[in-house]
Amino acid sequence: MTDRIYSAVHACLEWAGGVDPRPVLDPDTLLFLLTAHLEAGAPDPGDWSTADVHDIARTVRHWDRTPAGLRDTWLTWCDFLVETGDLLSAESPRGLRRAIASVDLSPGGPSGARDPADGADADRAVLALLDRFGVGEGGGSGPPRPVVPGRPEELDAAARLCRPLSDAVRLAAWVGGGRDLRSDADDELTPSDTAGAAAALGRTPAEVRSLFAVARHGGLLRTTYTRVLPGRAARAVAEEVPGAVADAWADALLTMVGGPGMTAFLLLADLFSHGEPRTPAQLAGVLVPGDSPGDEDPGRRAARVLDTLAALGAVAHASGGRFRVTRLGDHFTVRQLRQSGADVAVAPPLDGMDAEDVLALADGGRPVDAEGLVEGWLAARDTESAVCDLFEASDAPGDWHRRQRVADVLSALDEDLSPVLQLYVHHPVLGGWARGLRGGTDADPLSHQAVWAVLDRYAIRLDAGRPLPESDRERYARCPEEFVRAVWLTGHPVADAVLDRIREGALGASLADAARRARPVPAVP
Repeated sequence: MTDRIYSAVHACLEWAGGVDPRPVLDPDTLLFLLTAHLEAGAPDPGDWSTADVHDIARTVRHWDRTPAGLRDTWLTWCDFLVETGDLLSAESPRGLRRAIASVDLSPGGPSGARDPADGADADRAVLALLDRFGVGEGGGSGPPRPVVPGRPEELDAAARLCRPLSDAVRLAAWVGGGRDLRSDADDELTPSDTAGAAAALGRTPAEVRSLFAVARHGGLLRTTYTRVLPGRAARAVAEEVPGAVADAWADALLTMVGGPGMTAFLLLADLFSHGEPRTPAQLAGVLVPGDSPGDEDPGRRAARVLDTLAALGAVAHASGGRFRVTRLGDHFTVRQLRQSGADVAVAPPLDGMDAEDVLALADGGRPVDAEGLVEGWLAARDTESAVCDLFEASDAPGDWHRRQRVADVLSALDEDLSPVLQLYVHHPVLGGWARGLRGGTDADPLSHQAVWAVLDRYAIRLDAGRPLPESDRERYARCPEEFVRAVWLTGHPVADAVLDRIREGALGASLADAARRARPVPAVP
């Protein structure tokens, strides 16, 4: 970031050298200004808001003296950002310059501390959230599970379905190379252009004003002090650069939601973090008290904003009145968290994963990512080689959950897998699963391979705190000694635990007697 600050100072000096008359610009003062901006949490030297102006001013007022030419240098920096299009925020250039020109910079002046009611609750809510992602002094080690990203083309297609964004794209195209702004209002088209845009888009003038804000925040349009011009995202969207529409959607989302944008951010970040569907009541706890008109119930407020987010494509309805974050919602949250300094773990694209990667993610990733993950990976590959890769990535003795997952996926395929399954029927760990997937009755249900697969299923039940299946009482009652011996000889990690359950009567009296003979109860000293 230090290099970026030096580069920014150099670029501003070079720009100022071409302005006549040359504006006031002290390099040391600008370096101080941008460093203070960075230390206050700014993600980039060009990302400024009026709130940043007041934060820096509070710092300056605690100093014994003001750096030479601070205000004039600051105004020159603002002019440079606006003129070159390097102002990265959607802040009004007029409003930003007005704030710099008027803010109190006198040493020892009023501290200007925020009123406790002015955003303090929101700050605490956001900081508590960012702490969960490893940002700030109380931060942990970051999100424990990586996120599976959507393909850029998939995200763009979803973003184009968002009506406000698609209309904002149309508005940007209508604006073309540039138009004048109103002189008596910040960041608005002239009345005649507003009426013209409304007629061209089939929208009301009020809707055009809202779409103008969406287009600005999405980077489709940018404003100077007097003009509206194509924004930094306009060309990429027009040229259909993969991911450009999704990026514009993400940058404009909070504007499209309207109202207190912090509510939408907190809801999406919580859904993102948990990675599974949640109800409005479950999500209400992350909201900021008083961040809505009146005394609206937090659960009702969460439901209202979630419905808006669903209409925009950021979340989707799930069963039981719950909501789940979409790939597009993930895209927004990752961008926001990274801009806040969070190190969000993002998995490689699905086509860049091998079988070990995809199974590890299905095992330990977020539930919303695990759903359909292996199926999607398998569908994009040659089936025979993919089946081999999945089997070989799940052959460790303790990987019974993986083997069950692989078997569930393969059993749903409408293909004849017999040739590739035949390669594994004698494998000591995978053989029973391969035989089961081939169909038919196993010729030797007491073989090592068959019993290993049974113990895998028992292990899954034990992990879930469930009893051994009642149906196996009768199945093995005809050969209790042989089954107990086969279990013992497998060397399966849960063989001893299963024999203990059997000895306690989990599969009936005959098997319990056989297990006691095989493993007598130790005498109590």
